[in-house]
Amino acid sequence: MNELKVLTMGEAMAMFIAEDSGSLDDCMRYKRYVAGAETNVAIGLSRLGIKTAWMSKVGDDSFGRMIMKTLTNEGVDVSHVLMDPFNPTGFQLKSKVEQGDPVVEYFRKNSSASKISLEDFPLEKLPSTQHLH
Repeated sequence: MNELKVLTMGEAMAMFIAEDSGSLDDCMRYKRYVAGAETNVAIGLSRLGIKTAWMSKVGDDSFGRMIMKTLTNEGVDVSHVLMDPFNPTGFQLKSKVEQGDPVVEYFRKNSSASKISLEDFPLEKLPSTQHLH
């Protein structure tokens, strides 16, 4: 029953959502969150009681540690995440809008996750799982 059911893989970032509507260059206050489809899936499944792990690479920086803490606190196994001492964790800014789609600006060039290679996660070291996302 302790078997890993779902392994998610992908880039997580710190996300700063504007507290006030309008242009990002006018915004003075933001709230910080974790962003990433794979982390959202992992957290949702973990909340449903499904044994879930997330695999990726984050920078050995405040954003990377915040992401790791958030997922750990949500019950997601992060033992397959690498901490990169050389490349930062990516982040994004997201506007607040009253209607329509928000503006999102990504800062992920040369991020730790963008530098993932096959050598980082050799096939023989991948955990056994029922589903991969």
